[in-house]
Amino acid sequence: LLYKPIDRVTRSTLVLHDLLKHTPADHPDYPLLQDALRISQNFLSSINEDIDPRRTAVTTPKGEV
Repeated sequence: LLYKPIDRVTRSTLVLHDLLKHTPADHPDYPLLQDALRISQNFLSSINEDIDPRRTAVTTPKGEV
């Protein structure tokens, strides 16, 4: 359940990326879509940075118990 909000942001980021690919560069919403995508990607990157040290601290190498 804890990953559900993050999953939603991940899916929204993918939708923004696809929408940006199909939006002409001269469209008035293009810069806004770029900003939204950048913000979303920065948010996901910060979450990955926060989770990564915890993940390595919890997991053990194969063969060790």
